Amino acid sequence: MLIGEVAKRSGVSARMLRHYESLGLIDPSDRTASGYREYSANDIGRIFHIEGLRKLGMSLAEIGPLLDDPGFDPGRLIRDLIESSQRRIAVERELLAHLEQIDRLHHADGEALLLTIDLMRSLESGDVIQRHKAALGSGVDGTVPVESLSEAVLNEPVLNAAGAMRWALAQSGPEAVRHLAQGMDDLSVEVRRNALQALDEIRRTTVKEELGTVAEATIIAALHSGLGDTDLQVRSSAALILGQMGDPLAVSDLLEIAMDGPKDIEAAEALAAFVNDAPDEGALAEVAVRIMSDLRRHARSPEPKVRFRVLQVLIEIPGAEVDDFIAELSADENFEVAATATATLNRRRDH
Repeated sequence: MLIGEVAKRSGVSARMLRHYESLGLIDPSDRTASGYREYSANDIGRIFHIEGLRKLGMSLAEIGPLLDDPGFDPGRLIRDLIESSQRRIAVERELLAHLEQIDRLHHADGEALLLTIDLMRSLESGDVIQRHKAALGSGVDGTVPVESLSEAVLNEPVLNAAGAMRWALAQSGPEAVRHLAQGMDDLSVEVRRNALQALDEIRRTTVKEELGTVAEATIIAALHSGLGDTDLQVRSSAALILGQMGDPLAVSDLLEIAMDGPKDIEAAEALAAFVNDAPDEGALAEVAVRIMSDLRRHARSPEPKVRFRVLQVLIEIPGAEVDDFIAELSADENFEVAATATATLNRRRDH
């Protein structure tokens, strides 16, 4: 079959067939009596194979070696093409998300649009200084979509740059909360730590009325999920933040930190606040009773370190009942515990 007939039947132009020949993809070796190249059934089959692979997204440079490979595995090819397509779709979806974020800013002029694009690009830069500057610029004039800034702070590994991004997000108030809260479900512990810090900064720096009930509830739910985190730092941070907020769900974790954690002083202060602020009756009063009961239990620990940490909590709580508790510890067999308890009692009595 001559080239014109092949082109007609296959739908591949004669020019493209000659291009395939020039690349070595097909090589019709038969000749007619007049010297024209004649395509065999195998040649035509190869042409259809080439076209089929092209439609699957493969380049001509990839197709040739593949067809000549005796170990060609169709199943593996399809799996590779699926992965390639998934990556390409992910890139397109990311681009679409960026475009939609920019569109929601409703830029009135080209200069503002270009500034936003430049800041978004800088937030994704490999240079930490560029990311830091972009975060500060975002916070000043709000030219970067909250979604982009939230994603940047969740994935920022450098402390100073992450701090600048958290500050910028805090300027946007409650809008960033739902994006950051999603980071608490991330598989990366670093992302979860960043999410917790950013949520806390928004909570601390936003006026309660401006934060709103929905954003506040979202933050609290995220903090509650942090109490069950597999990472000690996330659990401890969530407990301490909830303790500052007076949330009784944090009490068990705070007791654990106070007795055996790197932030024992902060946990002691939070536990003392529960007792000091408790009303005479009600749920919070029951929490205060439980805390004192647990402190009594820990005070019987054979470990001097634990008894000393019980004392750290008691130091923060006024009252005659607590004075009696401290007096018991002043007779402790461990010199450091006894001396600290005695000094504390003397100081409290002087006041």
